[in-house]
Amino acid sequence: MYWKAIVSTLAAWFIGLLLDTNIEMAQLYGYGFLCFRVLFPILAMGICILHAIKHSKDDKGGAT
Repeated sequence: MYWKAIVSTLAAWFIGLLLDTNIEMAQLYGYGFLCFRVLFPILAMGICILHAIKHSKDDKGGAT
């Protein structure tokens, strides 16, 4: 589970980095990037954490 979270977070950072460098927003907003390199890894790690929580509750067998 840890490797899946690490690899998905690094892949999300790399994709965000590529999008930040190729989408030029300086003309519209006055700065050159949209912070995808921060947003995507946070979303990826959050999804991994939620997935782990869901599976840990399913493994215990208790429904709330």
